[in-house]
Amino acid sequence: MSDTTAANRTGRRLTLWDAMRHGLWISLVPIETWFWLIQPLVRGEVGWDSRAYWGVWRNGIYSHPPGTLDAFNYSPAFAQVIWPLTLLPWPVFLTVWSVLLVACLAWLTWPMGRKWGPLVFVVCIPSAITIGNVDVLFGVVAALGLRSAALWVLPALTKLVPTMGPLWFLARREWRPLVRSALVTAAVVTASVALAPHLWAEWVQFVRGAPPPAVGDPYLPLWIRAGAAVLLVVWGARTERRWTVPVAMVLASPLPGPQTLVILTALGRLRGSSLPRESAVRAERTSKA
Repeated sequence: MSDTTAANRTGRRLTLWDAMRHGLWISLVPIETWFWLIQPLVRGEVGWDSRAYWGVWRNGIYSHPPGTLDAFNYSPAFAQVIWPLTLLPWPVFLTVWSVLLVACLAWLTWPMGRKWGPLVFVVCIPSAITIGNVDVLFGVVAALGLRSAALWVLPALTKLVPTMGPLWFLARREWRPLVRSALVTAAVVTASVALAPHLWAEWVQFVRGAPPPAVGDPYLPLWIRAGAAVLLVVWGARTERRWTVPVAMVLASPLPGPQTLVILTALGRLRGSSLPRESAVRAERTSKA
């Protein structure tokens, strides 16, 4: 094959990718902005989940049934950690929380480059601000958690099931990060229980009495998705495929939806990042043996 023919084919592929990207700008961005931002603003529905975080101490921490407005589903530890922010007026809290999520999205999408990064960033912003869920922070955990094991305390004390990092460490027999993540989580839980043991009793009753997450028809039950996520992470850990971690976290989300796909923005940060030191040392020893 001549160099000219190869260049022409490469040019056609690039042109197709450019056409796809422009098509997404034209179609997807306006739809996402209208559906996730403009309509909620008009209806006064901005901050569905973030409002639950802000009002957790005002409304009674577990006084609202799951799935309703202002319902807080997470452990008392998360409520205690964000307590200083809940003292702010609602508009100020919403602004601070939204700026935090947007900053995280900007950091996650930066490695995607000038072609795809801005598109993913703009598409993700409306749902991130409108819902205000911790899924954006889960993207940061997925991007950094294989190197900083302590970060897995966030999913462990909120949604629990998407906590895939410790499973990754276990499958790879990386005992230090596994123990580190467990100790940090245990320390936070111990401090939280010491401050308010009654809230943990209320949370246990709340979780036990809550119905299974109501998911739509396109989504499989949680136990099936969680099982698939476990298998995916174990396979990824054994074969050095770090992209399996954010994908498994999406699969294991208790209430999946388009907004949970924001966790996949971690893929840009995982691509090309170095392995944790212990894994590299172990791989080097194995190759020498």
